[in-house]
Amino acid sequence: MSHPPFQVVFHIGAHKTATTHLQHSIGNVSDKLAEAGVQFFGPQSLRAPGKRLEARFDLPFNPRKFNADPRPSDVVLDEMLQGGDRLVLSEENYIGVLFDKSTDGPMHRIGYPLYATAGERLMALAQKIAPDGIDVCLGVREPAGFLNSAYGQAFLAGHFIPVEKFKNQNPLSAVDWAELVARLRLTPGVRTITVWRQEDYHLCYDQILNVMLGDAARHVVPIRRLVNPGLSAAAVARVLEMRRAGLDGPLAHQARTEFPIGPTHPAYQAFDAEERALSVEFYQAQINTLDAMNGVTLLRPQG
Repeated sequence: MSHPPFQVVFHIGAHKTATTHLQHSIGNVSDKLAEAGVQFFGPQSLRAPGKRLEARFDLPFNPRKFNADPRPSDVVLDEMLQGGDRLVLSEENYIGVLFDKSTDGPMHRIGYPLYATAGERLMALAQKIAPDGIDVCLGVREPAGFLNSAYGQAFLAGHFIPVEKFKNQNPLSAVDWAELVARLRLTPGVRTITVWRQEDYHLCYDQILNVMLGDAARHVVPIRRLVNPGLSAAAVARVLEMRRAGLDGPLAHQARTEFPIGPTHPAYQAFDAEERALSVEFYQAQINTLDAMNGVTLLRPQG
């Protein structure tokens, strides 16, 4: 089955870079986008049984072969495009989960290198659906902030790992976005890469939407609420207090509600001032490297 010309844009995350906010904002107007020829598939469409990209296109690393779609990839793709000329995917788990789940490594360790199989996964998808290549979009984040948020995510998942143990397992040097993007640049099937700093997310919001959605970006209005807020220092202290008292359950969710981040409850910081300064220096070097890479567009605030 042949298709009219179409573009595939894949927002691959990363985790903890305002990804959920972007997905909700775009997903809210998916009907209007479809009318403009843009078909958007976010986590709500791509995480149901049999609906993961691995299953839809029967990719080699699909963990559940029994639920793979038996139809030819062209048929599945045509069903997703619905006659549109742009397929926009947003699923940060496609390139790998936040924590390395390999059986020979410690729990709650960020994989090293970051998202080690991202290239082969994107290449496999491109071979199935994007003969002209995939345009990849990626948010990055300062390493200490990224790991601090990941530590909070472990708490919210009910895993109360001591902070020093977490930091020993996850050195700042492991969060190397320039190394990840350099690998993706060499991946067959990756056509372009657009990168932005999570710290600039709101200032670059319109640019991000234009890259992902083209002219249809005008339909998107950013949602006002913070979708997945982090933990305040008071919330973390409250969780540890409840744990010492022998309590169990969704302690971090309760504490987050009781002590939300705000003027009276500053955000939890797993890293001290010296560590954060080193992280900022390391991050700036990565950003400078990204900015100089051929085939990579680094979005910056305008005006």
